[in-house]
Amino acid sequence: MAIVTGSRRTRKLEAALVYLALALLAAAFLFPLLWVLGLSLKTRPQIFSNPPLYLWWPTLEHYLDVLSRADFLRAFLNTLIVSASAVLLSLGVGVPAAYAFARFPFRGSAFLFFGLLVMRMLPPIAVLVPMYVLFTRLGLATTRLSVVLAYTTFSLPLVVWIMRGFFEDLPKELEESAWIDGATRTAAFWRVVLPLARPGMVASSILCLQLAWNDFLFAAVLTNNATQTLPVLMAGFSGGDSGVDWGAMTASGMLVILPVIVFSFMAQRHLVAGLSSGSVKG
Repeated sequence: MAIVTGSRRTRKLEAALVYLALALLAAAFLFPLLWVLGLSLKTRPQIFSNPPLYLWWPTLEHYLDVLSRADFLRAFLNTLIVSASAVLLSLGVGVPAAYAFARFPFRGSAFLFFGLLVMRMLPPIAVLVPMYVLFTRLGLATTRLSVVLAYTTFSLPLVVWIMRGFFEDLPKELEESAWIDGATRTAAFWRVVLPLARPGMVASSILCLQLAWNDFLFAAVLTNNATQTLPVLMAGFSGGDSGVDWGAMTASGMLVILPVIVFSFMAQRHLVAGLSSGSVKG
């Protein structure tokens, strides 16, 4: 009896230590975010107070100031349009391409697939100047379309790489059963393969959205004041005659990451649903 009681205490102690370690790890990762949130809820004198204030009455003046600016709303709309377009274009081209790589092997497919991965490995600065020259010659410079194409260039190989693995893991017998029932290859792809590959599509869309939403380099070069995105606009808060506007910068930062957090939680729910509905029953 004493041995059983001791083993239970040992398990409880181990579980408590594990939860404590996870709590400390979560606190370490969330501390910068909470610090930025705290700065966004302080007045300018409170931000520069020494020692720092840990208890204060929160204010929304920085959020109201940022949301009242026409350039912020325009930049938010530009970021939403560019990011959504890049995700849809990457999935629209990458998913059929990944299916072709998985189901229709041909001579040179391995070399072509490796070429796509090499394009993803290139540093963005290496292709920025050629892209700017190309878009200028085509008359697309400083437009949203140029930014969408630039983002798709780097997110498309990622989509192909992820979705190829999902398609290869799906049994071919599922498609053959659909063919026997009279479905064409296209109908089998839309009605059988894509629903089962939903988890991969959700994961790919999350990664593509993060790449497009947070990018600064391409947006800074390929846009102007009318088409600039949120990261470019936020860079304007870090300089000027009055110094860094910490209130506007932190408030805009929280507003920028909020849609990504909401989308991630929504996509996580759909990801779990996709894994459940995509199970193969014998």
